[in-house]
Amino acid sequence: MLNSQFSSDENWELVRLTVQTRREASRLNKRTMKHAELTDDLQERASLYAAGAMPENERREYAQHLEEERCPVCTKEVDELQSLMSLFAFSTPLQSPSPAIRERLLDQARASAPGRAAVMAHRRSWFGRVAALGAVAATALLVLTVNQNLQLRRLSDSLRTRITELESQLSEQRVLLASLTSADVRIINLAGQGTTPAANGRIFWDQPARRWRVYVHNLPPVPADRSYQLWFVPRTGNPISASVFNTETDGSAMVDIPVPDNVVMLAAAAVTTEPAGGLPQPSGPFALLGMVN
Repeated sequence: MLNSQFSSDENWELVRLTVQTRREASRLNKRTMKHAELTDDLQERASLYAAGAMPENERREYAQHLEEERCPVCTKEVDELQSLMSLFAFSTPLQSPSPAIRERLLDQARASAPGRAAVMAHRRSWFGRVAALGAVAATALLVLTVNQNLQLRRLSDSLRTRITELESQLSEQRVLLASLTSADVRIINLAGQGTTPAANGRIFWDQPARRWRVYVHNLPPVPADRSYQLWFVPRTGNPISASVFNTETDGSAMVDIPVPDNVVMLAAAAVTTEPAGGLPQPSGPFALLGMVN
């Protein structure tokens, strides 16, 4: 009877086309028509695919769904999940479980497979909600971890920069200490004069380097229209201007100046009060004075 009913090629072709059309409609209904929005089931599948935890046969089918059918809902979800996982992988290195733990997990998966298959249809909605909540929590934890990692990197860079600065300052201080304690350094003590008797200072004269490093204490700052002027006082001839400065609010100052080649035989070092900017020759009262022995 079957042979008589489907004896012609036309009838067989009609049956083949009918079956193919139904299969294609079923496939499109499963993959495309239900993907107008992200459901719990779609989110679960996207999470498994992005994490590489989907079985191989399902993975190939899902990859075909993404690449050939170009589902925008699934593609967007997978891209976002893979981007987050890439950030997490960059900030925290992955570690493989030990063989013992891996074997226990596989045993548990095998043992629960039959029961899970039997009740999966009833638990789909519940599992989807739990998976969605888990995805939200995992995403929040991932963002928090990435932010903390970035903050730690910034703090590390800041501390590294600060350490470099301190090491540079320490090196400079060591060089300064070595120069100040050298046998080639002469010391000139400065004493307060006139209206500033409590003022004092000290000059470290590095003769090989021909430099003066001057430290002043308890010398009140002068107004903006006045300046302190430091002088080389030779044994013969007129004083030579060394520097013009003012002190800080606490009365301190540090001046580092070169000693000119024409300054050879000194009798003293002096600080006077002059008009702002100083003068070629001293005209005001002495504020500090120190004799060169």
